[in-house]
Amino acid sequence: MRTYRYSSRNALLLLVVWLSFNVYATCQAMSSDMQSVRAAAAGGSDLVQPVQGAARLVVRRGPNLGANVAVRLWVDGVQVGSIGYGHTYQGVLAPGRHTLSVLPSPRSQSRTPWQMTLDVQNGQTYNFTATGDSGQLILKGGLAAPRVL
Repeated sequence: MRTYRYSSRNALLLLVVWLSFNVYATCQAMSSDMQSVRAAAAGGSDLVQPVQGAARLVVRRGPNLGANVAVRLWVDGVQVGSIGYGHTYQGVLAPGRHTLSVLPSPRSQSRTPWQMTLDVQNGQTYNFTATGDSGQLILKGGLAAPRVL
């Protein structure tokens, strides 16, 4: 049986931890890149890269939905996020008309997402809360009040 010195074990442990973090970071970066590529391929490149005069879109997940329900969010037919308990989606939109859609996941009584049309203006912030209404997931809110500097 081969015995290792204490310092060799520590070095081996550090190597394993370092490799684990590098693999995790690489997977996260690749996942982010793939989401950007998917959105760009679907014609949603204005969602990926900020545009001059772009507006902000903020969608909060209401706490009344339960801990095991995520909110799937689409903008112009491209899924841009899945919002879990206690999380918020933040993104940018180019000025113009957009369609926002939401659907609860994993369980949904309706397979058809709730939709709304949003006319976006330069530099505005649009705040919404995803909440349940009569058994259906909807977005409540709209244009945020302008900030006074």
